[in-house]
Amino acid sequence: MSATARSFGTLVAMMAVWTLGEAGAQSPVPPAEITVEELVIRAIADNPDLRAARAEIEAAIARVQQAALRPNPMLDVSGQKALGPDNNLMVGVTWPLDRGGRKEGRVGVAEGEVEVKRAHVLDRERRLASEIRLKAGEYFAARRNLAVTDDLLRINHDALRLIRERIRQGALPALEENLMLVEVNRLDAARQVQASRADVAALQLKLLAGMAPDAPLALRGDLAAAARPVDRSEALRRAIEARPDLRAARAEGRAARARIAKEEAEGRWDASVNVGYQRQEMGFGLMGTTESGASRPIQDVFHIFGAGVTITLPVRNRNQGNVAAARAEARAADRRVEFMELMVREEIEAAFAQHEAAMRSRSIYERGVRDVAARNLDVVRASHALGRLSLLDVIAEQRRYIDIENGYTETLRQVYDAAVEIDRAVGSTTR
Repeated sequence: MSATARSFGTLVAMMAVWTLGEAGAQSPVPPAEITVEELVIRAIADNPDLRAARAEIEAAIARVQQAALRPNPMLDVSGQKALGPDNNLMVGVTWPLDRGGRKEGRVGVAEGEVEVKRAHVLDRERRLASEIRLKAGEYFAARRNLAVTDDLLRINHDALRLIRERIRQGALPALEENLMLVEVNRLDAARQVQASRADVAALQLKLLAGMAPDAPLALRGDLAAAARPVDRSEALRRAIEARPDLRAARAEGRAARARIAKEEAEGRWDASVNVGYQRQEMGFGLMGTTESGASRPIQDVFHIFGAGVTITLPVRNRNQGNVAAARAEARAADRRVEFMELMVREEIEAAFAQHEAAMRSRSIYERGVRDVAARNLDVVRASHALGRLSLLDVIAEQRRYIDIENGYTETLRQVYDAAVEIDRAVGSTTR
């Protein structure tokens, strides 16, 4: 090989490497796949609504700090000036004592508000996690139906090419092509609908997770990956003890009782201590004499100091109305806790009943429906290839197979949703 040929070969190789490098640099990097639980964790951290709720907790904590502060002293300054030489200056300070448990009452109410806010945030996290898992189930269902349709569409495209070839050979009538073309187009139309459902579910997942609509999302998993539910008795125990909305109801009951203490404190006696200083300059329009015999105006300055106590006597208004209202609110909160405990028990029982029924339905599909339907479709296709059955028989059996696969997808989704519902009823945020 000549030196020119070698140089040309080296140049071509360098250009090839540069082209591959440019193509690699320009090709988009596929998004990393994440699981549903990883998406839940991300959503709990980034969801704007949850972030706003956490800011409300910070505001409630600040109100606890404010409630613990004592009232400020009050400074009173006043003066008087007569038409003559007389004038009067008064300075006083009043210091409220804030007695009778008023501070403790304010702090108790503010701390109760913090506890309620925190429980509500945990409940929002629980509901958000359930919404994401349910929406992920919808996405997985659409993706599974799309995969089934894609497989059938590929097989039908191959069958359409084979039918066209046999028609050219004169082995089949032209009507066979039209029948097969209609079925291919029908499957293609169904595929577009299923693809749009998957896209819409993905967009809704992004919204729940606090992601931009154009952000990449690659979700890993399927409907068969539903978590195994906990034992029924254990689920009920955990829900009664720590379910966030039930905790919020109990916290509201404690906050209501704290309001009773606050309103009762507002109806007790209170006092303020005041101290003052008064400067008076007084005189008469006459002249007097001093000890040395000199004359001077009759005028002098007087300095007066004083102190006192102002006591509020709860004789008529002991805050009876607000105390009665707070007690009624506490009773209502206790009744709500009782109702929510009953509701939690009912939701646990209903979720387990739904899961057991869905599991039985899935078992029937797996044991005696799907395999039989797949074998039937294979037999009908083979019989059509041998000329024993018409293409309409193949199309009819294929549609039955699609209905069965879609039904199986729905059953898988029911099992998945029932497991999610058990987690929601128990109060689980992460698995």
